[in-house]
Amino acid sequence: MEKISIENYKGIIWDLDGTIYDITVAIKKAIDDTIEKYNLTVNRNEIMEEVAHLIEEIQNYPVPKILLNSYDLLKVNFLEDISFFKKIRTAIFLFNQFNKYKEAESTIFEGIDILLSDLFNKKLEMAILTNNKSQYAEEVLKKFNLTKFFSIIIGFNDVSEVKPNPEGILKILQKWKINPSEAIFIGDMTTDIEAGKAAKVKMVCVASGLAQKETLSKHQPNILVDNTEQLIKLFNV
Repeated sequence: MEKISIENYKGIIWDLDGTIYDITVAIKKAIDDTIEKYNLTVNRNEIMEEVAHLIEEIQNYPVPKILLNSYDLLKVNFLEDISFFKKIRTAIFLFNQFNKYKEAESTIFEGIDILLSDLFNKKLEMAILTNNKSQYAEEVLKKFNLTKFFSIIIGFNDVSEVKPNPEGILKILQKWKINPSEAIFIGDMTTDIEAGKAAKVKMVCVASGLAQKETLSKHQPNILVDNTEQLIKLFNV
C-alpha cells in the first residue's frame, strides 16, 4: 500500500460524515425502514450515496423549508416513479428515521481520534470541510472531544458553492497561506473527489460505505482505501 510522507505536507482538510463520523448504519437502517413502509422497489446499496446527499441537503432545513423547496430537493432517482406528495412523505420519513438512528448509534470511526491526535502533534494544520452546516460539524467534534485538532471549520453556510465546487478547499488554503501541492483532502464521496481534483490537492478517498468503491474508483482519486484502518496505515505517524 502506498504511504504518505507527511513531511511533504503542511495541511490536511477532512470531510466529516463518512470520513470521521460514521453515519453508515443510521442511513442503512433508515433506508430499510423506508423501503418497508413505502414498498419501494430499490436496492439499498445502490442508493446509499444518493440518500446520503439528500440527507446532507435537508439535514438543517426545518420541515416548512423542506416542503417549500421539495420540488428541487426530491429530484432523486430512487423516488422518480412515485407521486410528488408521496415523495415528500417518503423523504420526511427517511430523514426522521435517519435522525433517530444517528442519535442512538452513530459514532466516530475506530482509531480516527488517535490518527487526528498524531497528525496534530506533528504540527500539521487541519480543517473540516462539510456540505452540512458548520454548527453541525462543531457539535459532532465537541461531542467526541476532537475540536482542538481543527483550526478551521467550513460548512455550506460559509461558502457560495458547496462540494464538488473547490471553493471551500481553496478558502482554507488561502487562510493557511499554503499551496495546493502542500495539502491533502480526505473524503468519502464522489463530490469530495471532484472538489479535491479541482483544487489540485492530493485527494485521498475512503470507501466507508456511503458510495460504492467501484463508483469512487471511476472518479480517480489519487489514493482510494477500503476503510479507516487502511487510511490510518497510509500515514507515517
